[in-house]
Amino acid sequence: MRALVTGANKGIGFGIANALGKKGVEILVGARDEVRGNAAVAELIAQGIAASWVKIDLNDFSTFETAAKTIGKIDFLINNAGISGNIRSENGARDMTKSAFAYTTAELRETVEVNFLGTHEIIMTLLENLTDDGKILNVTVPVSSPYWQPLAYVTSKAAQNVMTMAFGREFEKSGSKRQIFGVMPGAVATDLNGAKVGDLGGTVKSIDDAGENIVSFLFDGKNHNGHLVQFDKKEVTTYEQELWGESRD
Repeated sequence: MRALVTGANKGIGFGIANALGKKGVEILVGARDEVRGNAAVAELIAQGIAASWVKIDLNDFSTFETAAKTIGKIDFLINNAGISGNIRSENGARDMTKSAFAYTTAELRETVEVNFLGTHEIIMTLLENLTDDGKILNVTVPVSSPYWQPLAYVTSKAAQNVMTMAFGREFEKSGSKRQIFGVMPGAVATDLNGAKVGDLGGTVKSIDDAGENIVSFLFDGKNHNGHLVQFDKKEVTTYEQELWGESRD
């Protein structure tokens, strides 16, 4: 089996690549920078994992087209790469509580273009590379938490989540065996947020724990198509629960 993991040179993406590799999956490390990408490849290979670098830049759609022509078939497309948006404020460089009123239109546009439009384009471009029963997994977050609401980031993920649900319905309507779903790994210590493992009363995970959790949903034998799955296995099937029904475990 083969997987392309975007943003796999570090953070959650590397955790996912490592967890998949331990299951015998060949890893295509999707990364913008060749040096950092190949450093991640070398680390995976040192652990006995088959891996190679593929240039993937969510700001450069031509990298998707090149990848589509060269990588061959893949069983998993893991969309992890993204940006946090500008979370700098007077409180510091990584202010996850930055006021929603403090974001500019330019900041919103930049984040949506990378996290939503970039993810949309890579899915559309690599769909023909996906095996007939392949899976697309989008790493995502809850978008209505009262505790954590960086506007640019959650706006881009809200759009991505709607796309996940819509594409899932299209797979279902066409009778496809493919699946697309999102996984919300919860709080994870990465360089995007500056958090440390064990913060927030012990709820902040390491990238290794997050990677194993995310990968578990690819192999649990369940059909998650069109759903958003939380780390604790709760599934969201609609944003308007009062109109269309409740989320389910």
